[in-house]
Amino acid sequence: MKSLITPLQMRDMEGRYFAETGTPSIDLMERAARALNAAVARHFGLERTVYFACGPGGNGGDGYACARMYARIGGKCALFPAAPPRAPDAIKNRELALAMGIPELPPDAEAAAPDVWVDALYGTGLSRSPEGAAAELIRRMNADRRLGAKVVAVDIPSGLNGLTGAVFEPCVTADLTVTFQFEKTGHRLADGLDVCGKIEVEDIGIPEAFFPEDMARLIEAKNVAAGLPGKPRNAHKGNNGHLLIVAGSVGMAGAAALCARAALRSGAGLITVACPASIVPILQSLAPCAMAIPLPERDGAIVPEAAEVLRYALMGKHAVACGCGLSRRAAPQVLKLLLECGLPTLFDADGLNLIAADDALKALLRPHHLITPHPGEAARLLGRPLSDPLADALALNALGCQALLKGATSVIPVGSVNWLSASGCAGMAKGGSGDALTGLTGGLMAQYAAMGTPMTGIHLAICAAFASEIHGRAGELAQERAGARGMCASDLVNALPEALKAYA
Repeated sequence: MKSLITPLQMRDMEGRYFAETGTPSIDLMERAARALNAAVARHFGLERTVYFACGPGGNGGDGYACARMYARIGGKCALFPAAPPRAPDAIKNRELALAMGIPELPPDAEAAAPDVWVDALYGTGLSRSPEGAAAELIRRMNADRRLGAKVVAVDIPSGLNGLTGAVFEPCVTADLTVTFQFEKTGHRLADGLDVCGKIEVEDIGIPEAFFPEDMARLIEAKNVAAGLPGKPRNAHKGNNGHLLIVAGSVGMAGAAALCARAALRSGAGLITVACPASIVPILQSLAPCAMAIPLPERDGAIVPEAAEVLRYALMGKHAVACGCGLSRRAAPQVLKLLLECGLPTLFDADGLNLIAADDALKALLRPHHLITPHPGEAARLLGRPLSDPLADALALNALGCQALLKGATSVIPVGSVNWLSASGCAGMAKGGSGDALTGLTGGLMAQYAAMGTPMTGIHLAICAAFASEIHGRAGELAQERAGARGMCASDLVNALPEALKAYA
């Protein structure tokens, strides 16, 4: 898996490296500038005009040093400082650049748009909106980009939070981001997916001994391929896992059906859907390969008496998935039964909303339970607004269960380390996509459990991480066919076989 570093971890790593090796910080800046210069020359050549927007800190120092190197190999460039440099290394590199005769212009100087802007205004530690000349330079770079100029961000686009991936206003939109030693978590979270462009990681020579041990990990296809349950030729439905889905209500039968159809596509041997009696015909029509158990209901939602029916339905099952289309009117007694049944159980959607509204239910969460909230559901579970996906996912895990915090990049704590699943696409931002993830994840849980894998703790978290990655890949395949606007969750479900086949 690819390691991702937070801004604080990067600062600590560099500080330890300087302190323990005696390496001057300006040496590391020189290495970063050489890597940046090589990337600019490689992508754009030397027959281009390159403007360097430089901030007052270390990021600006990288820009000044790169401008000097680019000019030395024959490139045409100019400096646009947002403010005088404050960091000693940046001051030195500005002096060296000016000594070479590189012109320095005020941020509002009239000049034709360049071929390339190098954004060296802010680094990964930015925690507020850019202001003043820096903000004007960001707007200028974005305007020139709309006219055809390319933008290269140094380490991270200025205006992007290096930890959370949230954008401040304004924020650079880059075509290429050249980052150092490791990708930053902000590159792969939230708005970072939209503003970084292509990301290239350059090694600047910090030895592995200084790397943090608890860096986040980005899941890659090879990790999923190596970990999926095998399919022996001598398999039968009974040893491929039996999943019980507790879902649906009048008006939301489709959510239960999407969950069931995704579970059927997961490779699980048997799927049984327990749902309000009135929607059983709909379920059996939309998901004919699944079995159905009618549950007592009132006004379209399951009632307390359903718990006794489910007590028998749980017999012989390997895993449970609960919540899709359940409605908040469903009896909490059903949730209590599932929380206490001892089987690996996934809670999503209204299953989560019912748990969040009842402290007694929340107190029953255990390591063999998996919750898969989107940010709104997560905020209700935690009782506070969300701010940092990495910390928020760990806080959900601290409720006593395993957690998958859904988003454009989903975050899954595996032990004390966050795994990130960044597959997926804009077309998945439709109702029903989460129901498909629940079915796929539940189906994989049942298969692993049938193989004897303990679906608790780290094993359950890894299962969730793999499911998230496959789910995103299926969404990408669906978008290729139907487009981001036209695809819907059923297209994603239909693409699951192809997505899974690619990992075989």
